[in-house]
Amino acid sequence: MIPPPQAAPQGGRTVLRRGGPGLSAAELAGQWAEDSRALRAARPGRLDLPYAAAEACRWDLYPAIDPAAPCVVLLHGGGWREGGRQGFGALAQGLLAHGWSAALPGHSLMPEASLTRIVRQGHRALDWLAAQGPLHGITGPVLLCGWNSGAHLAAMLLGHPRVKAGLGLSGLYELESLEERLGLTPLEVEVLSPQRLPVVRKPFALAYGEAEPEAAQRQSRAFHALRQREGCAAPLLPLPGLDEATLLETLRAPDGLLCHAARALIEEA
Repeated sequence: MIPPPQAAPQGGRTVLRRGGPGLSAAELAGQWAEDSRALRAARPGRLDLPYAAAEACRWDLYPAIDPAAPCVVLLHGGGWREGGRQGFGALAQGLLAHGWSAALPGHSLMPEASLTRIVRQGHRALDWLAAQGPLHGITGPVLLCGWNSGAHLAAMLLGHPRVKAGLGLSGLYELESLEERLGLTPLEVEVLSPQRLPVVRKPFALAYGEAEPEAAQRQSRAFHALRQREGCAAPLLPLPGLDEATLLETLRAPDGLLCHAARALIEEA
């Protein structure tokens, strides 16, 4: 195990604010969006890089000084229907402070695009990163980190050869309960639910807040149990007192638990 991380010196980096106690989910999201705009303004050189024809299929890249440093690929949440990479970049600040690269892909949204298409876009994005990342200073091991629907995509994309490990935050891994809401066919539920697919034998940690609804917590526990039965267990991280929004602050903080977990996954993969 690597030692608990300490906040890295910020010398020369843009320092973003961290969420304070008592902020609502909407206030946190607004702060993340504001700080993500500041990050994009401070490091504008490798933004909006297309990996496919659809307008949303763009990368924002924040390469580290060392091209061989680990790279976190942050997959935004929003239930596949909303959200975008532009408001999510601030969540990479903790790992950026430890000398990592960060890469944020966008994807098309439902209902304009099917979930099948969104998953395919994720594979295309990683194909692009494998081929073009070295030209932009990113050659190190990749950790997929997704939140909510982004955690689903992280689990679906874990088998890509460019990926070393994954971290799912408040994830959705069994889609049966969402079939009607998302307009999925029974076949789509079967082939797009990580809970029903063969286990990918790479490290994949699962985190959730114990203040989340019980049904949401069960998603992470069930997926962890599946992987454990197949001999592919990685840490299950229930975070006391946190909900789906506030747990992200422990990824954003350089000394936070999820930032530490991300580093450990790559160190031990």
